Amino acid sequence: MNKDLQQIETLIAPLLQQPAWGVRLGVGSFVTVEFGAPVVREGRPHGEWHLWVYCCAWRLETPTAVLAGSEDERPKLEEAVKNLEGRTLLSVELMAPSLQATLLFDTGLRLHLLPVTSEEYEHWLLYLPDGNVLVIGPGSSWACEPASGHAPADA
Repeated sequence: MNKDLQQIETLIAPLLQQPAWGVRLGVGSFVTVEFGAPVVREGRPHGEWHLWVYCCAWRLETPTAVLAGSEDERPKLEEAVKNLEGRTLLSVELMAPSLQATLLFDTGLRLHLLPVTSEEYEHWLLYLPDGNVLVIGPGSSWACEPASGHAPADA
């Protein structure tokens, strides 16, 4: 699994130091975040890097407070995700075997991605500038494959 974590971290490394933009709360508790220059995918503007928090629980917190968790009321979620807008991604920490992830942004803001299924549904997807998508989940599985089979979320 350590080799897997290293491969995933290598794919994510060029994303670090990029500011988040176009942050949206989508259907249910889906969250999408754009990074990098704007590009058009599937007829819609996205970032070169497009993060889609899909079927996993998430929690957004500062160093001193929990801003929201994915099961909170929608108004609270909408307000909380606004905090990601313009924040620079500093690091992504992955934990084996679940591939739980913590995205650390400047000002100490943290987005925790917490897988909740072991056999169905991708936890989160990261569309890469090269036309591939990093698919995390289900369970501890992951893949980097052509994005053509995974239309980006409109949120």
